[in-house]
Amino acid sequence: MNSMAVDLNNETLISQYLLGELSEEQQIEIEDLAFSDKKYLAGITAVENDLIDEYVRNELSAADRQRFESRFLASADRRKRVEFARALANVVAVEAVPKKTVVEQSHSWRDSLYAFINGLTPTARIAFVSAMPLLIIGAGYLSIETLRLRRELTELRAESQSQQNSQQQALELERRHNQELNAQLNQEKQQREQTDESLRELSETGDAANPAPRPVIASLTLLPGLSRGGDNKPSLVLPEDARLVRLQIGIDAEEPYKNFAVELRTLAGRQVWTRENLNARNRRGARAVGLTIPATALKSGEYELRLSGINESGAAEDVGFYYFVVKKRI
Repeated sequence: MNSMAVDLNNETLISQYLLGELSEEQQIEIEDLAFSDKKYLAGITAVENDLIDEYVRNELSAADRQRFESRFLASADRRKRVEFARALANVVAVEAVPKKTVVEQSHSWRDSLYAFINGLTPTARIAFVSAMPLLIIGAGYLSIETLRLRRELTELRAESQSQQNSQQQALELERRHNQELNAQLNQEKQQREQTDESLRELSETGDAANPAPRPVIASLTLLPGLSRGGDNKPSLVLPEDARLVRLQIGIDAEEPYKNFAVELRTLAGRQVWTRENLNARNRRGARAVGLTIPATALKSGEYELRLSGINESGAAEDVGFYYFVVKKRI
């Protein structure tokens, strides 16, 4: 059936489709092809016109005529086309246009129409003039139908293009999200590697006979409840030889979270450090989250630390914000 559907010259197949002689599957294939192929749709319209002419001239068989009237004439638009064809056939039947010698000369369509009308007998001329309203209505109908089909085709193309654009936007958003996740994972990996490298260097410094002095670790305890605009921000003084910074982040003893995440930024918004999968420890009746970072990661200035708790579904929820000042000792 597919090979027949793509054959635009198979008028027998199209006639069977118009008269309802094909199976439902075959009809669907022809309609799909007509929707996607303008040439094939024009071929169907041409076969429709031939069927209408044969019906008006009583050239259809009894069976085809019955199918034509029961199926084809079920549409009001097609009935108008049949009336138009019948009126035109009546005009031509009154008197045939006499044959004339063909002169190789260019004439406008108005000249041809005037010549045709003048060549008719008075009776035929009256019949033709009477049929003119139907001719005009038919021409107007064909123009409107053509515009409607073009508009529907344009709307379908626009809808298809909109769907393609939506899919492309969704794919682009997903790609960007994956890039951001990869960048964040790489940053956390680099931070962990930097911390591990600092600890390894500290552990490898010196020898067994002359052990190196213990590394200088600066520490600071952060308590909840300090506002960003307060004047009593805790200060962290970093000696010149400080290698590590240990922050003890105090939390409410009733906080239900088991795991925490930390994000450290400057007040200008620049991200300095992030860490996940941190646990809280009980110290002297209070709970605190410990964070160790290289001292080189901190410069003189004010900082904001954001502490988040990880709930059972894996989502992060804000626990508190902590503010402190770093001062470098020279």
